[in-house]
Amino acid sequence: MKKCQKRASGSKTFEASDDEGPPEIQMDSRIKNVRNPNQDIYFWPNLSEKEQNIIKDAFNQIQRRTCLKFNVLNYKPWYHADRWESDKPYVIIRKSKKLTGYSDNDIEEINRRSVLYITEDGLNNPSFNMSRGIIMNQIVRFMGLKEELYRPDSASYVRAIKKEISHRNPAFSNAQLQWPFDPESITVPFYANNKYKLTRYCPARKTKDLGAGQRVGLLTRWDAVKINSMYCPQSVGFADPRMGPCVVERKTKKVITSFKK
Repeated sequence: MKKCQKRASGSKTFEASDDEGPPEIQMDSRIKNVRNPNQDIYFWPNLSEKEQNIIKDAFNQIQRRTCLKFNVLNYKPWYHADRWESDKPYVIIRKSKKLTGYSDNDIEEINRRSVLYITEDGLNNPSFNMSRGIIMNQIVRFMGLKEELYRPDSASYVRAIKKEISHRNPAFSNAQLQWPFDPESITVPFYANNKYKLTRYCPARKTKDLGAGQRVGLLTRWDAVKINSMYCPQSVGFADPRMGPCVVERKTKKVITSFKK
């Protein structure tokens, strides 16, 4: 009998400030690549139902722990009136065989259209959880979260095993860098534990933990803190930047079994 892999499910840790509506958004205008936290989404027609469900599940996991909202709408052609409404930006999600990325286009100074390209490899990974994690990474990067491996301070915590691995220098926001390096972040590739190793300055985690968030398809606590710091800092709650994942070991439940004699 084939044993089915259980789908991972994260807990809802973000709470709105009141029960009467969505949380108030207080975005820092100095942060680059910060978008509208409420995104209208159109799926390109060639996305299969299975692929759409994976993307929707990725949206759901992000929404559970952050103030980001993704409103999936029925697809409409470019000439439809809804796609020409003033000040109602939207995102079209398409799949790509070769790349992940996005383009932003202003439509005759009326509206902004973004096209987000999701990789087919990510959509069709044999593991549902990992597939969701790959897609979540591509979505949060579109929303402005940068890859943890490329942080200015990452060299203190992680080293490439092979020298030929390239290193990019994206522009990070202070909202992300004010919080500690996270080796398990959704932005760390699922295969990172085969290409990198942690240094002695990250004693609370092991090299095998690199990319854990992407492998299980869940945001880490620090992913949520960083995203909320960008879009709704008043909703972050208590978080001590001195007590990051490289310093504090993960809490585990201890099961104690007693036997009657």
